[in-house]
This record gives sequence, structure tokens and C-alpha cells, in this order.
Amino acid sequence: MTDKRLSITKFRNVGKTKIKVKAAHRDDHFVFIFQEKGNSRILVDFKEIAIKGCSVLCILPGQVHYGISAHDTLSWFIAMDTSLVSTTFRSVLEGSVLNQEAISVLAKEADEFKKCISLLSTMSKRSEEENFIRQIIDSQSNAFIGMLALIYSRREQATGEPGARAVIITREFKKLVVNNFKNRKSPAAYAGALNISAPYLNEVVKRRTGFSVSYWIQQEMLTEAKRMLYYTDNSIKEIAYALGFKDHTYFSRLFSKAEGLPPLSFRLEYRK
Repeated sequence: MTDKRLSITKFRNVGKTKIKVKAAHRDDHFVFIFQEKGNSRILVDFKEIAIKGCSVLCILPGQVHYGISAHDTLSWFIAMDTSLVSTTFRSVLEGSVLNQEAISVLAKEADEFKKCISLLSTMSKRSEEENFIRQIIDSQSNAFIGMLALIYSRREQATGEPGARAVIITREFKKLVVNNFKNRKSPAAYAGALNISAPYLNEVVKRRTGFSVSYWIQQEMLTEAKRMLYYTDNSIKEIAYALGFKDHTYFSRLFSKAEGLPPLSFRLEYRK
């Protein structure tokens, strides 16, 4: 029996093609893209991401996404249930969401990914000795995500302010923002959760990412607002309250200033 926790799809494209394989959607599982070659573009949470050459990209559960174009591309799409992603690796992957982009992969790493994906694909379709096959899939999935998390972690350490402490603080801050932006809106609230001062948190985050703590809190709120505007028929007032705003007119002004158009206009624009 096919393991329903895992889905692996191979995509090959010759020439340059505009694609929209599936309408913009959001999933409750992880989606990993391993592009062996070519150039492609994908929209993730209304941000266009270019995938160039041999690269990897992680799309988190809940992120709105769809393909835009592909040029001489050979890619693998791995959809994986959250139960297959360990807490440690998930922390690294979630920490990348605020400045999400595709990451280049070295030739040696690419070979390792191909071997891992090939074995995962084979095992997910086998039914004999089902308990053993399931354990193999769990183990191989953990290896695949571990290799991916290692690449993300190295990229994280290679950018911004050096030092393990700065890396950890920024990663933990990003995780906190993703999970708490609805009820924690001040930099001091996040600094308190991390047991450091607000000025120090802002200094570390700004040096590593180029933007302040307040900026990232607002960006996460705006991203979720755009998801809800696209995916639900909730009123602007309902969306504002769901995002932790007591005054929906203030939310509308904030959204309009940041995005250049009112929430309702955004909904109409992206639903065309």
C-alpha cells in the first residue's frame, strides 16, 4: 500500500513555458522542491522566488503557492506529512520563512539528494512487510530533511553577524513570530520570551537580516492577512479580529500603507 504520508513527483520541462500546474493553494504538509537543473519561478506567500540551477526550496504548511514558469527544468516535488519532520529540523526550516529563498546545492549534495529521493520513492510504493517499510520511510525521510536542514543552517550561519548565539537568537525569534504574531505585537514581548533586552534583540535581528524586529512582526501579520483575504470569504472586520486587531479600521490603514492598496482591493486583484 502506498504510504499516504509521502508523495514524490518528478517534473521535466523542455524549453521555456509559463506554467500554472495548480491554482494558488495552501497545504497542511511540507513541500520540498529539489531542482536538478534549469530555471523556474514560483510564487510563495505572494512573493516571487527564482529557482536557478541545482537548488532546493522548502514550502511550509499553510503557505500559499503556485508555479509561474519553468525553463529546461528537471525537478522533484516531495510532499511530506508533518509527522515525518522532527522538531529539531522543523525549527531550522521554519526559521527560514521570513527571508525565504531557494538555496544552491553543490554537486556532491545533489548526488546525495538524488539517491535519497530515489529510495524514498521506491519504498513509498511497496506494501510487503508494511511495518518495516514504514520504519525505512521514517528513517530515510529523516535523512532527507536532515540534509536539507543542514544546507539551510549553513546558509543561515554564512549570512549576517557571525557567532552561534546570534544565529540561535534570530532563529528562535523567527519561530516565535510565526507562532505568536497574533497576540504578541511588540518587540519587548519577544525579547522577554527570549530572556534578553529589546534593544539587543533588535540589534541582532537587524544585523543578521537587515530589518528590525518590528518589521518582521508586521511582515508575518501581513502575510497571514493576505492568505486569509485570498483563501476565505471572511469580512475585513473578521480578518482583523482573527489577527489580533481590536480596531479593524486601523488594520485596514496599516495594510493599505504597507501593500499600496486596501485589503478588499488586494482580494479582488489576486482572485482574478
